[in-house]
Amino acid sequence: MEKITFNYEDKILDVDVIYRKRKNISIKITPKDRIQIIAPHKVPIKILKETIEKNSRWILSKLDKFKNIDDSFLKRDYVDGEIYYYIGKPHYLNIIKDKNMQNEKNYNYISVKEDCIEIRTNNWEKEYLKECLKKWYKLKSEEIVMDRLAYLREQSDYFRKIEPNLIKIKEQKKIWGSCNSNKNIYINSKISMLPVEAIDYIIAHEFCHILYMNHSKDFYASVEKIIPNYKEINLWLKKNSYKFTL
Repeated sequence: MEKITFNYEDKILDVDVIYRKRKNISIKITPKDRIQIIAPHKVPIKILKETIEKNSRWILSKLDKFKNIDDSFLKRDYVDGEIYYYIGKPHYLNIIKDKNMQNEKNYNYISVKEDCIEIRTNNWEKEYLKECLKKWYKLKSEEIVMDRLAYLREQSDYFRKIEPNLIKIKEQKKIWGSCNSNKNIYINSKISMLPVEAIDYIIAHEFCHILYMNHSKDFYASVEKIIPNYKEINLWLKKNSYKFTL
């Protein structure tokens, strides 16, 4: 990955240069001190450096906001006591090493007990535990999304009239949901980490993309018909999404 540099508080920070099939240049800041500039293919580095300089004040303000943020969510070791969210609430990871099951390969059982996510297993290697949690969160996300779909259909006549072609839960690294021109909706497999209000908003957001494949005023007006306080929830997600990691 190509890099350029940016000065911040007497530090020289790397800026990751990411080329994609797109029309515009965008800058993304994530905790801590991680800067990405995402650009169309073949945009010269000189132009990207100029873009960073023009937006330096905004970048500095974002870096300052993240300065005191808890970065324990950025590195996962899959050990006792780490915090993982489930339906919006923090839970401590509790690994029960089941030595009686050593002859059975890849055994695990995950359950929620009060403020803990308990994993009973005979394999406590980091990568194995990570995959176990991924599968568990995906399963829970499928269940919760189905429940919230039923709730939204019951609560909103407007929502009930929107019909997607497909709704699928899948792993997505950077977005909570997406909708394509075929009316296929894809929801992030970690969505079960979020509070139900945020889950409802993400579902409604993607459903409204069936009507408007953009982020126009009409699009957000349609979202508001389903989720009246969507602005508040969207702002909360922007501030807190970094916590919901695996």
